[in-house]
Amino acid sequence: MARPPLQARDTDAARVPRSPRVRPQVSRTLRSPMYVQVYTTLREWIYEGLYAPGAKLPAESELSEMFGVSRITTRQAIDLLVDERLVLRQQGRGTFVATDLASAPVKGDMDQLLRKVKRLGTSTRVRDASVEEVTADEDTCKDLGLPTGARVLVASHVRLLGEVPIGYVVTYIPRDLSIRFDPRELNRHPMLTLLERKGISIAGADQFIGATLADARLARFLETEVGAPLVTVRLIVVDTSHRRVERLLAYYRADHYTHHAWLSRGLA
Repeated sequence: MARPPLQARDTDAARVPRSPRVRPQVSRTLRSPMYVQVYTTLREWIYEGLYAPGAKLPAESELSEMFGVSRITTRQAIDLLVDERLVLRQQGRGTFVATDLASAPVKGDMDQLLRKVKRLGTSTRVRDASVEEVTADEDTCKDLGLPTGARVLVASHVRLLGEVPIGYVVTYIPRDLSIRFDPRELNRHPMLTLLERKGISIAGADQFIGATLADARLARFLETEVGAPLVTVRLIVVDTSHRRVERLLAYYRADHYTHHAWLSRGLA
C-alpha cells in the first residue's frame, strides 16, 4: 500500500504528511467498495503514525484527487473514521486526527486469525451446539449497528479439548443477512469459516480480550467452579462492504488459554 513520504510540521507543530509521490491504489474491480478502500488506507496511515495525533488531514478535495475518487466517496470514508473516533471534524477548520490514540487497537492480521480458527476447529470438537432466532439485546444491537427490536440468529456451543471443556462460545448473526445454518454445521466449521463458506467476504474484525469470573451458568458449561477466572474474547466482524456481520462472545478457562504474539520493532 502506498504511503505518504516524510512529514512536515504545521504551525501547530503537528506532523502532516505531504501528498504521496505515488497515488494510493483504489480498485473499481474489487468487491470492497471504493470508500472502504479509502477508509482502510487512511486508517492504516493513522495507526502507523503517518498522520500523528492532532494532525490535520488534507481537505476532502485533496484526498479525492489523491485517491482518484469522488468527493462523496471521500466523505463516506471520513465518516467511518469519525464513527471510530479516530478523527474529529471541526467546523471551519477541517478534519483532525484524535489527540488521544492510546486506546486505538493494535493492528493484527485477519488472515492469521482465520488460520488459527481453522486449526482450532481441527484440534477440538463441539458439544451442546444450538441455533435459535431471538430479539437482539441492547449490547448486540450496539455492536452490530442494528435498530432496537432487530432479530438475530444466536448460535452457541461448548468447545472441548479431548474431554475437557475449555470454552463456551455465543455468536450473533443479523437475520437480514439471510444466512441459515444448523447445529451440525457448527460441529464441522467454526463460525468465521462458516460465514465465508456461505458467501460472506470477511474484511476484518475488532477483537477485545478481557477477563471475568465464572457465574453459575458458565461454571456449569465449563465444568469449573463458580468464581473461577475466565478469559473473555469479544469479536465484531465486518465484511468487505463494512457491514457488521457477526458478534462473538467467548469465555475460555484461564487454565487452558494462552495468548502468544510476536512483537517486533519497526526500522526507522
